[in-house]
Formats: sequence, structure tokens, C-alpha cells
Amino acid sequence: MTTEDPIIEAPPPLPPQRWAPRFSSPLGRLLLIAVLMLLLNIPLMMIRGVVDERAARRGEAVGDILAGWGGPQSLTGPVLRVPFAVHRMVPGTDGKLVRQDTTEAAYFLPRELHIDGKLEAEMRHRGIFEVPVYVARLHLSGQFERPDFTPWSVSPEDIDWKHAELVVGMAEPRTLQADAALNWSGQALRFKPSTGHADQWVESGIHAPLGQELAQVSGPDGSSFSIQLSFNGADALSFTPTAEQTEVTLAADWPHPSFQGGWLPTQRAVRDDGFNAQWSVSYLGRDYPQHWTGLANAAATLGKSRFGVTLAQPVDPYVTAERVLKYAVLTLLFTFAVIWLTEVLSGQTVHPIQYAFVGAALCLFGLLQLSFAEHFGFTVAFVVAALAVVTMITLYCFSLLRHAWQALAVGGVLGALYAYLYSILRAEDHALLGGSVALFIGLGVAMFLTRRVDWNALGRRPLPLR
Repeated sequence: MTTEDPIIEAPPPLPPQRWAPRFSSPLGRLLLIAVLMLLLNIPLMMIRGVVDERAARRGEAVGDILAGWGGPQSLTGPVLRVPFAVHRMVPGTDGKLVRQDTTEAAYFLPRELHIDGKLEAEMRHRGIFEVPVYVARLHLSGQFERPDFTPWSVSPEDIDWKHAELVVGMAEPRTLQADAALNWSGQALRFKPSTGHADQWVESGIHAPLGQELAQVSGPDGSSFSIQLSFNGADALSFTPTAEQTEVTLAADWPHPSFQGGWLPTQRAVRDDGFNAQWSVSYLGRDYPQHWTGLANAAATLGKSRFGVTLAQPVDPYVTAERVLKYAVLTLLFTFAVIWLTEVLSGQTVHPIQYAFVGAALCLFGLLQLSFAEHFGFTVAFVVAALAVVTMITLYCFSLLRHAWQALAVGGVLGALYAYLYSILRAEDHALLGGSVALFIGLGVAMFLTRRVDWNALGRRPLPLR
């Protein structure tokens, strides 16, 4: 009797693994997702380069506009300039002392200065780029006390009243629209180009020769003055407090003012059609005196005391695009986390290449948003870009996960994330708070959904593959 060898059936072939078994577990795929997020920083950096390039092009276009119209304006003065003779004894060639005569100038600031101004703003365009510009119409008035040379021990006969001048410093005097009108103690005078001298305290401006009979002030009230100025400017307007008490009242038809400088308005009202602001500045809070002959670092000292307003744009598309890219990693993290949790909870798998496609769509959001924002504004651009990306990723996830509720979960989380990001971008002061809260809530939701997952079992045995 023969015995037959037992027939041993071969085990069924294992299903082909689409990627390495060590990465088939949820924890292995989590590592791959982390590596993928690092790699996606490369396209994000490339998109950031595009944003910088577009911002540079906008800067060139704005520069062309400002070259013809005028840039940010600053007003310093008026200041009374009175030259005087100085006599010094210096060693001569033979060693004996000889008299040397030189001319210096004394500067006197007004006792009171009132500025009443109005800004008429508009947008100037160069292609698709734009910049806010304005026409400023200012009325300056105030009083000067009689110049006192006692602190410098100057003899009355050495004071050159004949060449006394009233100087007004301006950042760009070329933008004056008409002859500036000056009324000095009831007499009408005309300004002349430049400051008249190489004054260290102001680089450019205009001046008006006063003459001996006008500069030699008599009486307790001193000399009064009034000035009418009308000039072009862009982006910002600032003032230097050059009086014992400087009062500025400014009205404009621009609804987005940003008040800058050493003093904020004492009163302000911002409306949908413009704003009104008032400043009241005392000379006690500044770092320079009411009169001087040689003020060290005069330009820098006066510049630090300026105050004024910037015509801010509510949403700069390039600044917004830069901030969107900063939050791109957060968007990638939340979206990948939702897809990965769907894998863990449903037992399905998503290939890293498919994660990469989703990540690429998320990276393109910033580029789409900027492209539309240059033509249609921030809100429209953000909504259109968000809808396009959310729709694409939702449909793609439906083809991957084969369940509508899972795809809708990914799309819903992404849509909510973009809505939250929009609110953060609109409320710039609360951006850090909003981002921190979003991360905390997202972590809490992930912990809640996975509270019953046996992570040890998942680490030992991979989930079934499709």
C-alpha cells in the first residue's frame, strides 16, 4: 500500500502593494505627509518670488506716477531767518591777532501757528496699478515775536535786517500749483524758489525776503502772517511743530486715514466719505528750542517730531498675498490632517502622489488670489480663488475616497478654513490671535475624533489597501 504525499496548496498571492509596506500604516503615511509638506515649501517659495516681482513692478509704476505728480509731502515752518555779523579775533600770518568778520544766521520760530487744510484725494492709475494722490490746500496763520539776539550778545548794528527772510520747508516745492501768497503784517509779498541759503535744517522749500522795515518788528504783539499754499502730493502729508503752540485742522475725502508721527490727533472723525482730524502740539514736547544759530543735526531733530496722516489703502493686494502665503502651511496642515483622519477612521488609503496633487492645488490658491486681486479687488479675488480650490479638492477627494460624506468633510473643513483666513486677513491686528485659536481648535477636534483609535494596533498592522 502506497501512501501519497500530502498535497500542500500554495497560499494565494498577496495583493500588490502600491508603495512600500513600511509606509502602509497610518503612522508611516503620517511621516510621508510631513516630508511632503516640507517639499511643498518649494512651490510656495516660487510663488512668493512671483509676488515680490509683481510688487516690484507696482513700485516702478507708482514711481512713474509720483515722478510727474509728486510724492509724500512734509511741511516745516514758517521760520524767520535773520543774518548777523560776527567779529572774531584770530591769529594772523605774523602771529598777531587780526579781526575776522563772518556772517551767520539766527532762526526764530513763531509763537503761534494755525494750519487749516483740506485734501482732495483721488486714485491715479498706471496700467493695472494705482496709488492714492491728493491736492492739498492749506492756510497758515500765526504770529512772530520780535527777534531777540540777547542770548548771542549781538550788537544791534550787526543785525542785517535788510536780508531777513521767511522760510517754508517743503519736501517737493515743485508741486506747488500756483504762486504761494504771503501776507506779512498787512503787506502782500511773494515767495521765491528755494530756501535762499543752504540751510541744514531743511533741504528744500521756498522763501520770501522781508526787508528791513518788515523784519524789524516793534510793539508787544510782534508780526502776524498768513500764507496760502496749494500743492500736489501722494500717500502722506506731515507737519513739523514749529511754534510754541501748533494747531492743525485737516479735512479730507479719503475714508482710510492712518495717523502717524510723534503726536496723534486730539480729535478725529472717520466717515465713509472722508475724515476730519485736529492736532494740538505744544513746544514743551519737542527736542529743539524756539530760536537757534547752529542746531546740531537740525534736519534729523526736526524730522523726528513730524506728525500727520497717510492715505492708507484698505487692502494692499501684495501685502495680502504675502500674508496668504504665510498661512499656506497652516492650510496644508489642516487639509492633510482631515484626509489622513479619514483614512484612519474609514480604513481607506490615499497615495502620497494624491496628497501631492491636493497640496499643489492649495499652493496655487495664493497665486490665483493675487491674479484676480490685481483686477477685481481683494474680496472678489479671495472668494473666486477659494471657491475654485475648494470645488476642485472636494471633487478630487470624492474620486479618491468614494464616499460623498468624506469628500464633503474635506471640502467643508477647507471652506471653513478659507472663511476663517479671510476674517484674519481683514482684521490684521488680531491675525496672531486668530491663527493660534485655529490651531488649538483643530488639534482639539483631531484629538476628539481619534480618542478611541488603537494607535498600537495601527502601528503593528497596516490598514487594508484598496
